[in-house]
Amino acid sequence: MRTRNIAVTTVLGLALLAIARPPASAGGAMTGSPDAQLKAQLRNLVTAEEKFWAEHGTYTTDVSQLGMFRAKSTSTDSTWAQVLYAGGRSWSGRALYRGKLGRSCAIYVGALSDFPSPPVTEADSLRATEEGAPVCDKF
Repeated sequence: MRTRNIAVTTVLGLALLAIARPPASAGGAMTGSPDAQLKAQLRNLVTAEEKFWAEHGTYTTDVSQLGMFRAKSTSTDSTWAQVLYAGGRSWSGRALYRGKLGRSCAIYVGALSDFPSPPVTEADSLRATEEGAPVCDKF
């Protein structure tokens, strides 16, 4: 169990460093470029998944259980995250930007061999190849 905790802490720390950005404004609106906003969504997703794993011993695809569900927005600058695959050891997800439909960022945590297929971005089909490091379509 200690090895798992060290690995989770290391992966979480690396993921947060890889996608770090200033926090959203107090009103909850996100600022910055579309890819910065998507990376912020993924940072939140990584944190939420690791918290969920610590409490349940598995990851989840249900973003409402992660506290990240938001009703569909029609705002062109809205973003959202989705978990594509989740299991006991690994998960993969994607963040999307409404103003640039078809553009996304993808990430995974765990073993790439756990997934039926590697997580990819929507538009450019870029593969996430490094654990905890997001890959984004060109905006």
